[in-house]
Amino acid sequence: MALALTGLVLAGILAERRELWLDEYHTWWLSTMSLPSLWTFVTGDVHPPLYFALMNGWQRLASDSPLALRLPSLLAYTASVFVFAAALRPAGGTAAVRSAAVALFALSPALVYYGSEARMYALTVLLATASLACIVRLHDERGAARQSDATALAVAATLLVYTHYTGLFFLCGVGLAWLLRCLRRRAEWRPFVRFAVLAGVGTVLWLPVILEQRARKTAIDRLHVAAVAATGPASTPATRANGTAAATTPAGTVATTPGMIPWARNLALSTASIMGVFPAPGVVLAGLLAAPFLVLVVGVLMALRSRDELAFTLLVVFAVSAAGTLIVPISRRYLLVAAPALFLLLWRGLAALQRLRPALVLAGPAAAVVSLAGCLRMTTTPEAHPLAHIASVIRADTSRLPVHIISNYAAVPLRYHLRRDSAPAILGFPVNVEAWWASQAFKGWATVPVTRDSTEAWLGAHAAPDLWLVQFEADFQDPWQYMADGLDRRYVRTEVAADVLRGTSWHLYRLTTRHGARP
Repeated sequence: MALALTGLVLAGILAERRELWLDEYHTWWLSTMSLPSLWTFVTGDVHPPLYFALMNGWQRLASDSPLALRLPSLLAYTASVFVFAAALRPAGGTAAVRSAAVALFALSPALVYYGSEARMYALTVLLATASLACIVRLHDERGAARQSDATALAVAATLLVYTHYTGLFFLCGVGLAWLLRCLRRRAEWRPFVRFAVLAGVGTVLWLPVILEQRARKTAIDRLHVAAVAATGPASTPATRANGTAAATTPAGTVATTPGMIPWARNLALSTASIMGVFPAPGVVLAGLLAAPFLVLVVGVLMALRSRDELAFTLLVVFAVSAAGTLIVPISRRYLLVAAPALFLLLWRGLAALQRLRPALVLAGPAAAVVSLAGCLRMTTTPEAHPLAHIASVIRADTSRLPVHIISNYAAVPLRYHLRRDSAPAILGFPVNVEAWWASQAFKGWATVPVTRDSTEAWLGAHAAPDLWLVQFEADFQDPWQYMADGLDRRYVRTEVAADVLRGTSWHLYRLTTRHGARP
């Protein structure tokens, strides 16, 4: 209880002091839609529907303040701590071992961070933890409810797939680990078949949508890259003529594959960050921070060497889930689906260390202290609130000028901040993002192609625009490089609130006509 409350307080502090980020505004936007519109958008996007459907219902009951939007994630994170604690069998070690394992889980900076975010990651961790709790019970030779545990595991794992697609990798890891166990224990076949049938049917029902989402995403990425390559600032007649050649490269990636060594390094750093080893200046300090975690890894190796079947199962689940994230650009938040298996592995390692020498269990609390230090550093780090500042400046302007957003999908966040005012028109640049989405089979988030031609067309259509211009330059779609010269030829561009926004990816400009200037 104390550990769960500690983690909840830390996550609550983050939820209260952080501004929503772009993906969280996406959650808010979907939560305001009607259910038919939500279904159309989600099935046309790249995400499964469960979390957004839940948030749509939640938003109808609660307010849409940042804390209210994040409250379901806070509750899911807290629930996952209790489910994790319940999964630790008394046969797996003493109360000290179990408490140290729960502390590692509850104080993981990554779990605390994403437990304070209005996205599906906290629910992902909760469902993965519940699935592994069923696996722990299935490994308990004294358990009698094996068929019911298999059913519960199938339901939890299937819901995980409908929450985040990394759940597919988790489901494969669970299936592979259980199949290997069946080869050694014939009595495992019946519960395994029940699990496989239920999870298989539940997943296959959604498989056509997954394939269609993937095909649409690939197609729109190819069109996007081809358009940008053909009309970008570095384009030549040759590249314009061969713009389709660039269509073979997915959007947001480089033409060459990064190779396994960078992927493995990224995976190792992401795993370390989930465990609680945060970046440190200098090799010596980094080594000191990593030392207790390395002792825990030694304990895991000892558990595997002693033929701990549960440890082997957890290792397979973690390895397959983590390896699956290599298919997509790996990010710490994608690896969260494997985090519960990682912390249960560390629990088995702590139990093995205790059998060797009880004093070695101190590695668990020591690692938890390092994790707590990472959480405290995270919650006390100052954070800018650029959108709130931009909205306050626009709100104070009595002339009610229209607002244009450079980087089209950022229109949604600013609309959130101005939603209760008689806000002026808020348009994505250089096209209205909702209008563009309405014309596309793919409804994806942040996919509107922005090219030289579209920016020139926009500049030509706005000969005398007294307006606010908000520039967001955080991704490869940023069209600023295409239009800065054109803007300065036509208009007087005055930067507003520059000091407040310095160091962020946002800029706010007031545009007025430059009299006598020629286009």
